[in-house]
Amino acid sequence: MNVSQSPNLPKSNSIIGLAGHVDHGKTTLIKALTGITTARPHEQKLGMTQDLGFAHLEDGHGNMIGIVDVPGHERYLRNMVAGVWHINVLLLVISAEEGCMPMTLTHTQIATAMGVERIVVCINKCDKVTEEQLEDIEEAALETIMDISGIVPEVVCVSAITGKNIDKLRSILIEESLLSATPIETDDAPKSPVVYVDRVFVVNGIGTIVTGTLTQGALKVGDKLHCEPAKVTGQIRSIQTYHQQVEEVYPTSRVAINVKGLTRKQVKRGDLLFGPNAPVALQQQCIIRVKTLGDDKTASTLKNKQIEVATGSWHGMARYIPLPDKQLARLVFDSPIPLYFGQRILLIPKGNNECVTVGEMIWDQTIPKHQKRDIYEQLEELPTNLSNDSQLNMLLRLQGYYKKELACSELSESNLIIDDYVISKEWFNDVKQQILATLDENRSISSSELSYSLKIEKDICNSILQSLKKEQKIHLNMGLWHIGDGNSEDDLPEPARKILELTREMGRDGLELNKTDLGKDKKWLRQLTHSKFITAIDENIYFDMGVYLDLVKTIIGEKQAKDTTSIQEIKQLTHLSRKYAIPLANRMEKDGWMRRDDEIRIILKPWSVD
Repeated sequence: MNVSQSPNLPKSNSIIGLAGHVDHGKTTLIKALTGITTARPHEQKLGMTQDLGFAHLEDGHGNMIGIVDVPGHERYLRNMVAGVWHINVLLLVISAEEGCMPMTLTHTQIATAMGVERIVVCINKCDKVTEEQLEDIEEAALETIMDISGIVPEVVCVSAITGKNIDKLRSILIEESLLSATPIETDDAPKSPVVYVDRVFVVNGIGTIVTGTLTQGALKVGDKLHCEPAKVTGQIRSIQTYHQQVEEVYPTSRVAINVKGLTRKQVKRGDLLFGPNAPVALQQQCIIRVKTLGDDKTASTLKNKQIEVATGSWHGMARYIPLPDKQLARLVFDSPIPLYFGQRILLIPKGNNECVTVGEMIWDQTIPKHQKRDIYEQLEELPTNLSNDSQLNMLLRLQGYYKKELACSELSESNLIIDDYVISKEWFNDVKQQILATLDENRSISSSELSYSLKIEKDICNSILQSLKKEQKIHLNMGLWHIGDGNSEDDLPEPARKILELTREMGRDGLELNKTDLGKDKKWLRQLTHSKFITAIDENIYFDMGVYLDLVKTIIGEKQAKDTTSIQEIKQLTHLSRKYAIPLANRMEKDGWMRRDDEIRIILKPWSVD
């Protein structure tokens, strides 16, 4: 961690993924391009790259270009996936002595399936063959790669040993990197940072260091990062990118982060680090849009089977369940993993080293039965090239709203912002009318009942109810929403709300002041009784207004004006002691429900809440 300070941030960032068949000279080529040896001592002794290797070069304009060397042997396919899922340019190395080999094709398929749009084909070891052989290899490689990827690649023939055309290759890579570099976000709502962990280690005197590739958002010293599935949150102490200490870094960049609050035992390779507002959810299943890379017959054999799944630097097991007659499938993971919209996921048959299917995560929530058809239709209509707006537009069509934290661009004039949600104006107005009609028909109803009957999430339902309350069209009383303007109990100060909650908890036992010490909060009793949230049956006993009216209804029942009752009957009907029954009857007399005639109580009006 003893590094020089870098006062300037790069203007743009990109990462090159170096791929190809085993023993085609990838590691030697990196050494020739950058002067960095990516192979570890045991890999050098073995003569084979087994895990990811990292290097970088400078483009001459103050920008650093990261290079990831991925294993070429089929046994290390999972590590290869971890290396290419985030790259901007694929540098495909092909030996002039052998030409395209099986892993050359597999690496090309996977990289393009993961969204890579720029490929540079490097014919290495050109000093080992004749000019005629080289021309044949070059032509065959170009045709093969174009057929697989649909991309017309740049092609250059080099010798990593002699240095022939290395400068030319470096120039081509720099140009391709600049053209594909991730632009630094300057909008008002940048994406939250996302980093898959590929290494974790401890530096004495500094603490836990995690390394990975920042694929979106920005990282700053002092920022908080959440880690899933470890379920821990830490704060960034320091950041390195390409051996330079920086205060802030942008995608796409290799980063080493010292995170306070994360320990070596808590975090492992494959975990996902992300910002507090990132739309990432820990889920055990999801729906993906699938694309077959290999033989359709091979892909069909995966149905309802356990398969290997790789995304980012993580890989594990899941059950693959294709949806009938759709290019969609459900993945049920052995254990929950962090997911986000558009995330690319590769599927590998269990015990195999061939990747036949790639998927894009497009839905990670439960699907209500009444919405199943609509959701599947919307998922199938998503555009080929997914963007953040693809998800937002889909959510607006399906449910009329989405969480505000998902928005990364300016909002349409047809949408509103209410609390934590972006809401379609048309849907909002329609739901408001449904709520008012429901309340008008039922006179009063709770938030939970409204949410259930209208099939709306509780949080968004509460936001719309609060909006209607501000418009003075509804109010909350006795835990129920009512039509019309009035005092709403959720507007009460916190001490008053606590007294109201306590009174409700006491039920028919009532809140007795000589048994409850309210302290200085006792002053709120006057406001609560004045606003008719509670009522005093005498100077020491208070009932919640809902409990009180329920007792009144029980006492009057089917009685009409001029019918009579007695304290004994009131005790029998309410199961209250004389201590409560007499003050209750007196309260009813004050409220105009009855009058006293010696020992008899004469009913003045039939039961009604009006």
